[in-house]
Amino acid sequence: MASRRIAVIGAGVLGAALAHRLTAERDTSVEVTLLDRDQPGRGTSRWSLAWLNSNGKSPRAYHDLGVHGMAAWERLARRTDGDTWYRPVGNLRWAGTERGTRLLAERVAWMSAWGYAAELVDRHEAARLEPALDLPPDVAHASWFPGEGYVLTEPLIASLVQRARARGAEVRTGSSGQVTAVEGEGSGPRVVRTADGGQLEADTVVCCAGRWTPEVTRLAGAPGVGVPIVDPEPPGSSAPALVVRVGPVREAPVRVLHTPLVHLRAHGVDSGQVHLEAGDVTVDLHTPDHELDAWATTLLERARSLVPSLKDAEILARKVCVRPLPLDGLPVVGPVAGEGSPYVVVTHSGVTLGAGLAELVAEELLKGERLPALEPFRPDRFEPAHSTEG
Repeated sequence: MASRRIAVIGAGVLGAALAHRLTAERDTSVEVTLLDRDQPGRGTSRWSLAWLNSNGKSPRAYHDLGVHGMAAWERLARRTDGDTWYRPVGNLRWAGTERGTRLLAERVAWMSAWGYAAELVDRHEAARLEPALDLPPDVAHASWFPGEGYVLTEPLIASLVQRARARGAEVRTGSSGQVTAVEGEGSGPRVVRTADGGQLEADTVVCCAGRWTPEVTRLAGAPGVGVPIVDPEPPGSSAPALVVRVGPVREAPVRVLHTPLVHLRAHGVDSGQVHLEAGDVTVDLHTPDHELDAWATTLLERARSLVPSLKDAEILARKVCVRPLPLDGLPVVGPVAGEGSPYVVVTHSGVTLGAGLAELVAEELLKGERLPALEPFRPDRFEPAHSTEG
């Protein structure tokens, strides 16, 4: 049965994109409420590298979902104010070892065979593509993915929420957006209760709460284990990651850059800052401040070695953000525990997939049909009957 009243919990990039898409449909009888205990976009989405890509994603269904997501952002950018948040600038990547270089060449061949824009370029072409870059002398080739890019999540989410509200969506934040319970049984309506004592009725509750997805589903009486994601709390958890913002910079990188030392891109509408991350940074929610400061300094030093215009930059902000990581690495999309249970949307690739998942999920909810493109990502794949073990 198609939903008429839809409550979306979580106003990060996934929740905001879904609320926007639901209200963009011509059926004006749909009532959408977007709830978040903070202001929209103030959680993990705010700190994301926000790299738009389907680079190295497998199996093929996941890759195709990523490509669909990238195309969905391009369509949305053309129809709206994409010049304020959409940056289809391409991505340059190189490796630091012979083995890494070989694996990268294999990836380029694999991606090309799947119809994905990917090529190897020599160092002179890489320098032309990224004028801000001082390429290390031992790098002879880099991989170039021209169809990739990034989005600026804060103006993006602000725009999505504003447009959804203008089309009739109700947006609740703070205590009025903090969900404390979801009540109801079977296929009947749900009552969503909030911390301020308020409530609302919904035919469908959609959880786009990222790292808090298991907690939200438990509030609805659905087992949190139905959406297994990496627990961010234990020391050594892989879910937390360090993000560093530095500036000012005279000449920010134009492209997304993935290097053996640091991943970086311009940050902010005026490109006066640069966003830094690195895969070898080991932090968790218990890492002391002095270690976080040391890592932030290390990342800035690495970035300076590649982008000379960062020589006078300083650390402006650092944040340990928690990424929602489903245990098998793939998105989780659909009802978590049968008819009437919360519909969940959680993925590590929230930014890349956001607009595309919004299109697909909105179609499922409004038409009451299951789409083949989402079948590989259903929550019930984690149930014992679907296990391939033992």
